[in-house]
Amino acid sequence: MPGPMLPVGSKSQEEFPYAHHIMSLTSATFYASTYLSLFYDILRECIMMEVNVDPAICIRVRSQVQCVEFSPYEWSRGLLAVGLSTSVAIYSVKLKQDEGEGSGEECEQVWEWHVSSQPVSLAWSPNSTLRAVPSCLQVAVASVDNTIMQLSSDLADSNTIQEILSHSDFVNSVSYNGDSGCLVASTGDDLTARVWDASSNTQIAKFLLTSPGMVVCFHPEDLDLLMVAEKKGVVRVYSVSSGTSTLYLRCPGPLLGADWSLPEPALIVAAGAKGLTVWNVASLQPHSELVEVGGGERIVGVRVCRSTPGLVATHASPHTVRVTHLHSNKVPIAAHLKAVGGMSWHQSLAYLAVGSDRKILMWKIENI
Repeated sequence: MPGPMLPVGSKSQEEFPYAHHIMSLTSATFYASTYLSLFYDILRECIMMEVNVDPAICIRVRSQVQCVEFSPYEWSRGLLAVGLSTSVAIYSVKLKQDEGEGSGEECEQVWEWHVSSQPVSLAWSPNSTLRAVPSCLQVAVASVDNTIMQLSSDLADSNTIQEILSHSDFVNSVSYNGDSGCLVASTGDDLTARVWDASSNTQIAKFLLTSPGMVVCFHPEDLDLLMVAEKKGVVRVYSVSSGTSTLYLRCPGPLLGADWSLPEPALIVAAGAKGLTVWNVASLQPHSELVEVGGGERIVGVRVCRSTPGLVATHASPHTVRVTHLHSNKVPIAAHLKAVGGMSWHQSLAYLAVGSDRKILMWKIENI
């Protein structure tokens, strides 16, 4: 590239003996700035580099996976519920906790309920355990027929499928309220979020929304607090006992996914058209941060890791799953799949389960 030229009408370089030194210095500064900018671009790409990692476990099933959900409770943490086209299957998953333990990962199906309507969302009851006698499996299932069913089994003679609540339109999400498990919440396209007492099959609260409810989730520690994420980008936290809203948050819509961090309960993460919005709600005036994932792709789902702070899994349109660390911007894995039928984290280990076509894939997240 030619050096800087003297102004028109100026004297010759012979009359300015230091002109060539000034031009050389200017050129050197230009090139140094250019190479420094290029260096930082390369460094940024290296930090955000995607690593395609093969899953540690691949389970083949007979029909397309619609949704998956690990139990979030310590006493049933190895149980995985899988929603298929006409059934809900339960798997017992044993995972290797470190490099020197065991011979590897194991997974076996322990139960299956056949249902009349395709599952959309799953939630585990805290009553579920295989460690007690008799055993107990209990999950809530939101289906395409706008109902919520509670499925129960002792793996022997007692097996029930009970309708506990219904909506007037499509149901998008269902959740139990933590360790007590007496309440079930759901939300959907009928612009309502509803809370039911599962034991008495009675509705105890109903919240009117301003757009379709996409996600409902109880607070990890305060079981009275219920988060409801709406499609237009509104996130509200309600007190179930008082029936009032205690927190209002806003992000760019459409909002298609949200989650409450288990290891960091002050963090709420929402998925939208421009990436992730992360709120820290520990203060009276929560502040938000926009996090781009995959170059600003449209995010349609997000799940926060239950064991490692800052680790999140995202589903980007159409079928890309990424694991990202919010605090370091590292991307430990990226997977471009044929289909995505739900994501769920193990309760205590950094394992991510993803439904994909007729497979259940599980990744172990390392080097984070």
